[in-house]
Amino acid sequence: MQNKLNKCTQMVDIKSNEISDMFVEYLISAEDHRSKYHFGIDHIGIARAFFIWLNNNKVQGASTIEQQFVRVVSSDYTNSLFRKFKEQILAVALTKKRNKANIAKAYLAIAYYGYKCEGTKGIKKYIGTELKYISEIQIISIVARLKYPKPLKDSLKWHKKHTNRINYIKFRHKKIANKT
Repeated sequence: MQNKLNKCTQMVDIKSNEISDMFVEYLISAEDHRSKYHFGIDHIGIARAFFIWLNNNKVQGASTIEQQFVRVVSSDYTNSLFRKFKEQILAVALTKKRNKANIAKAYLAIAYYGYKCEGTKGIKKYIGTELKYISEIQIISIVARLKYPKPLKDSLKWHKKHTNRINYIKFRHKKIANKT
């Protein structure tokens, strides 16, 4: 477990400077809007996902940004409660060693955005320019790809999902901004 934690902290140190702070607020809006209220585990999200599973037999995500980062760094995608528990322990330990904004930026620097589109190189390929020239809508579009990565073959179904996700992120971002 210590080796995985060391790997995660090193990855944050190496990758967090590749992504601008501008990305973080949209990532939080999209993936972890209660981020400032937890230390790597979203208990409300877990309770919501459990309630939905119990009542509707549907699986929903409850992973925090830190957990998603740990999953990508460790390359462990097994579908088990034990993996989820280890991921949670590592996420909490990681937030004690590195700040959440840097974890979020490192996550974006290594995340999967779709076919032949991973990490910072994938983002640059998608936008066709350096990240310092990126627009707000491009940032939102990239963050939307975390939930709906672009498939090998374009489809109307994917475009609809992607557009709906973009609209959701805009809505959530505005809602969070109005609270502060």
